[in-house]
Amino acid sequence: MNQLLRANAHAHKSVAVLLTLRRLDDDGPLRITDLAGAELVAQPTMTGIVSRLEVDGLVARTRDVADARAVQVAITDAGREELAAVRSSRAAVLQERLGRLDEPALAALEAALPALDALLTTEEPAA
Repeated sequence: MNQLLRANAHAHKSVAVLLTLRRLDDDGPLRITDLAGAELVAQPTMTGIVSRLEVDGLVARTRDVADARAVQVAITDAGREELAAVRSSRAAVLQERLGRLDEPALAALEAALPALDALLTTEEPAA
């Protein structure tokens, strides 16, 4: 399912780019180092992602108010619109696929949702 949704997102945006936009939308402005750490990529990789997003007008770099030497990255209104379009596209694909299922299959999925939600929201035990 994940591959289906990825394939039907926006072909010109990589998963890393979309995850970066999502992180900035959820968490607010972040330093590139913090953004790289949160997305589990190297700082040079994140610098490249942010540079491409900045050229596209989807993020903006601003001075960190707590440390004038540092720069933060924030999602722009255009970035939020792009993210909303991707989410809408993915929701439409999912809705179309769900529409193909019969009632027993839909009931089985509905019954499984609490367990699936618990799997996704449960924190990993500390190592």
